[in-house]
Amino acid sequence: MEINQESCHGMFECLERGSRKNILSPLLRIHQKLRSYLVWWVENLGWRAAVKHILTRVFRPSSHVKNQPLLCRANVNQQSYNGVLGLQPGELVEVKSVEEIMQTLDSNRRNKGLRWMTGMRKYCGKRYRVLKRLQRIMLEDTGELRNMKNTVLLDGVFCDGKEFGSCDRCCFHFWREAWLRRVSES
Repeated sequence: MEINQESCHGMFECLERGSRKNILSPLLRIHQKLRSYLVWWVENLGWRAAVKHILTRVFRPSSHVKNQPLLCRANVNQQSYNGVLGLQPGELVEVKSVEEIMQTLDSNRRNKGLRWMTGMRKYCGKRYRVLKRLQRIMLEDTGELRNMKNTVLLDGVFCDGKEFGSCDRCCFHFWREAWLRRVSES
């Protein structure tokens, strides 16, 4: 076996040569986002409610949509309950039911900016240990650092990537304390 004598001064130059941009990448990203959106609505609301919600958003002018009740009611509940538990690593928690979590989400399925991700539903009603509190994260796209409040990682709870085109990264799901309830050890 012959070793390539060409020197590489940086990882990015070597990787760039080994990867080719796919012409269909923008279309694949749109397909992935649309698939994730549809899977989330069907997973959390069922087929009938998902189709009704999507058709309402597509075929009604925005002025009519504003007057309709939202499927998620965070604008009501977040003001009365901010979800601060002060969880620490090692504490035992239970993930709330989907119905309870939906009450903390706004119309964009977010709780104070953090999205309830497709695939998190399967962890509802189960118990886990807090692995770590999140204080700061870095956005991969821009390198920007963002401070996080009332957010934790749970031990052994990863994204399986099925809803994202069989992604193999095994990223942690970020959990708002409002989506969890503290459980006693006994």
